[in-house]
Amino acid sequence: MKKMIVLAIVLPLAPLSVYAHRLLQKKRSAVHRNYDVFLSFRGPDTRTGFTDFLYNSLVAAGLHVFRDYDSIPVGEQIGPEILKAIKSCRIAIPIISEQYAQSKWCLRELKEIMDCQAKDGKSVFPVFYKVDVGDIHRQCVNLEKTLGSPEMQISAEEMEKWWNAFTSVAKIKGWISHTIADGHEAELVKMVVAKVSSDLKMMWIERLPTFISSVLFHFSKKKRRESKCQVFLAIRGPDTRHSLAAFLRVSFKLEGIKVFDDDDSSLIGTNIDNEIYDAINYCKISIPILSEDYASSSWCLNELAQMVECHQTKGQKILPIFYKVKRSNVRDLSGVFGQRILKHRNLVDATTYERWEQALKKVGTFKGWVSEKIANGYEGELVKKVVKEVSKLVKESPNTRCPILYTKY
Repeated sequence: MKKMIVLAIVLPLAPLSVYAHRLLQKKRSAVHRNYDVFLSFRGPDTRTGFTDFLYNSLVAAGLHVFRDYDSIPVGEQIGPEILKAIKSCRIAIPIISEQYAQSKWCLRELKEIMDCQAKDGKSVFPVFYKVDVGDIHRQCVNLEKTLGSPEMQISAEEMEKWWNAFTSVAKIKGWISHTIADGHEAELVKMVVAKVSSDLKMMWIERLPTFISSVLFHFSKKKRRESKCQVFLAIRGPDTRHSLAAFLRVSFKLEGIKVFDDDDSSLIGTNIDNEIYDAINYCKISIPILSEDYASSSWCLNELAQMVECHQTKGQKILPIFYKVKRSNVRDLSGVFGQRILKHRNLVDATTYERWEQALKKVGTFKGWVSEKIANGYEGELVKKVVKEVSKLVKESPNTRCPILYTKY
């Protein structure tokens, strides 16, 4: 009876989402500084190009957008007004360009944005403009040197806060500009506007009574969790993204095995580390494609270590593909794999490094496929064998509707 009452309350609310959104828009428009979107960017990098296009497209969609000087009333100080805008906005979009971290203003904005996300759950949708997530991590390594220079005049405490903000935003799923439609920025802008508009329309849930909104959130979270629990396909992007991994993904789809990759727009704004952790934790099968450069990625090594832990604690199956590498190089860390992981030794603590080493050695002992030994290296035959084995295991699993998580760091 109680369940029927809850459903009776919740279900009629869905058709009211658009109407509720319009009411909130009218209410916000009455308050001059209540913004829908805050854009954080380094002026010399993107002000007259990408940021200007994005700003005007968001405004054209009927959104109230803050873009530094354009939104600050004459006579008001820049700093306090920007902080107010960040706190009042519903969605923050930091546009992380190559020189973003060289600006104290950008880092100050980013620190406030990430604080609001941590405290209030503010939505953060980063755009990595002509940089990769890996580049952001490398920028973090150089950030301390930049902030520590005499001309910056930054205290150690403030430096740490900025460092934490910069490393945190790199963990949020966003858009990598040059991977969207071969770098065509108009398509990227369309994606950003569509995602922002969609999310703002659904924010009416925030105004519902706490009990009802928590029920909706519970079912939404449960649905997302159940949608990523069968197979995890992990790759080193530059090595196999457009070759073996792409062929596998298409073949799984043709077999009726739903493929879920981290380009799904529903993941924008989420902590990608958490999403990947949950996916590995709930899956039944892991397929790491151990290519030559796999161990050069800390993301890949973290994923591999978690797969091994899930194998040991929950019996998760690991079906490795040794892609154009010798199995002995992985098992014994001889050759290229030993060289690649050695680069991380001084960048992580000893416990983490040992965990990664043990994961590689362990996976090197598992039965899988050595690409060059399958039909003299013909990858089409390798794909057939992998899909056949996975299809059999998926059918044996109690839950056959769960997809493959496809990561490409």
